[in-house]
Amino acid sequence: MTHRAKLYSLDTESDEIFPAAGFLVLRQPPQGARAKMHRDSAMSKDVPNEALLSALSAPIMKPAEASNEASKPVGSRTKFHPLLRDLTLTMATEFSVLAAGLVLVSLFGRLLGPVALGEFLLLRRVAAWLLAGVLLGMGNALPRYIAICVKKPQAERNAYFLAGTSCLMGFTVCVGVALYVGRQYFATWLFGDAHLAGLILPLGLMLAGLAAQTAAFSYYRGILAMKRANAIQLFHFAIIPIGVVVLLYPAHSVALIVGVAGALTVVAAALFARPIFRELARNPLPKLRPYAAELLRYGVGRVPGDFGQAALFALGPLMATHYLPLTQVAYLLLGSNFLLVMGYTAGPLTVVLLSKFSMMLGQNRLAEVRESLEHLVRAVLDISVFASLQLVVFADVLVRVWVGPRFLPGISIIRLLILAIPPYLFYMALRSSIDAVTVKPRNAGNVMAALVIYLALTAVTLKALPANFLLEGIAGALVVALSVLGMLTARTFRDLYNLSVPWGKCAPSLLAAALMGAASFAFRRIQPDAHESLLTFLWELLASGLFLVALGRLGSPWLGFVWEKAFPGRRLAWFSYKRSAA
Repeated sequence: MTHRAKLYSLDTESDEIFPAAGFLVLRQPPQGARAKMHRDSAMSKDVPNEALLSALSAPIMKPAEASNEASKPVGSRTKFHPLLRDLTLTMATEFSVLAAGLVLVSLFGRLLGPVALGEFLLLRRVAAWLLAGVLLGMGNALPRYIAICVKKPQAERNAYFLAGTSCLMGFTVCVGVALYVGRQYFATWLFGDAHLAGLILPLGLMLAGLAAQTAAFSYYRGILAMKRANAIQLFHFAIIPIGVVVLLYPAHSVALIVGVAGALTVVAAALFARPIFRELARNPLPKLRPYAAELLRYGVGRVPGDFGQAALFALGPLMATHYLPLTQVAYLLLGSNFLLVMGYTAGPLTVVLLSKFSMMLGQNRLAEVRESLEHLVRAVLDISVFASLQLVVFADVLVRVWVGPRFLPGISIIRLLILAIPPYLFYMALRSSIDAVTVKPRNAGNVMAALVIYLALTAVTLKALPANFLLEGIAGALVVALSVLGMLTARTFRDLYNLSVPWGKCAPSLLAAALMGAASFAFRRIQPDAHESLLTFLWELLASGLFLVALGRLGSPWLGFVWEKAFPGRRLAWFSYKRSAA
């Protein structure tokens, strides 16, 4: 076994597959049962673990009732847990990519103007929407099946990678060719204007780059080589696009910039995959057809959810372009980017915690899972409410600093969309825990229900409201749809884990967040116009610090939980958290 296969040795000590997640977990089967497990493996790995779901829906037990084995402390030789290292590294990468995305939008807005920025944001949103279908669910299927094969011969991992990459790139090329052949029609359908047909070719190249990046990233994520996986993310989403914009912005061509960036991403993905290709040349491969079929059976079932999530943010602006000029639609696109940025902060949880929760559930460490999830729910509520209130108050300052004052006429639309941060962040943070406990696409069902509501409300808006209120109507429809998605996620979470949102327990911390929002509003009213970005930054540092102190004085369990994990044995005088009995 390689050192990568041993990375989570504390959590993966056998070859049994936990069917609810598809990752390696504990529990060595008895010798006499291995033959039966081998006969039933093809059937069992895609069947939900009903016993586990029944256990999770039972009344919550105290942590003291957890198994003694699970509660044993880690030896002192472990200075930095591998999972914590991967989570920290992934979080740093995600925030670096997030910052690069903000810089990229700022460069387009400042160097190329609002029309070019609108074209770029629309192109990126359409690509994100189409990508959900183009990937065929391989973003989840590839790492899942590659992780299953960690202890198997290298040829099997290579077969899954080659089969998945072939499906990805083959289908992406077919979609790109179809788009280019019918570029006049698709430009009208996707962008609302046949004159934007020149954006179809860069759209195809962008899709090809994202598909190649997904294949390479998924392989390294599957074998837990997170350093290389995060390097791929940083290179493809930060270094390449910013470098291309800086070099090619004098041409004032969005099509040229996006097309070159997409082509370079394909080349970079191939370079990152060179070690994989060397292994492919060194080891004989089995027939790829059964591996491709297995990947497609798992991945395609999740496409509607991925497609619907992308459509929630893409369809509104697309429909708006048929009624309003792109310079006005850019306000809606910019406001939805605030939502996506906040949702992006939950990326590390989606990447890392899915496998961690699956492993814990496979070990029947149900009390620990519930404790962790209860802290996660309360943390998401506290942070999202505080952040949304602060962003509503200072949205105009952020817009002026980010993309310039030309977008301030749409500030009311941006503020309206910011109100959807709490339910959207709730869904983003908890979807991995839902995927961990059941193979059924419960998240996909919730997303599709929210999408239906969004489309219905948007249709009513387009028919009933005048043109000067269309953007506000579409933004309001998205806020309602994301609120429904948050409520459906909470219901699914309660059904699977027997955990409800603790509104009563969260009331003091939410009140503290509301009070800090009111204080920021009062500060904004008396703040002078000169140097407002510096004053805003200093105020936000103070407000955030005061909010954390308030959480500490209130004895916030999630903050105490995080502090104990990060700094075991250290306590703060102002912190009132009392550690629960183990």
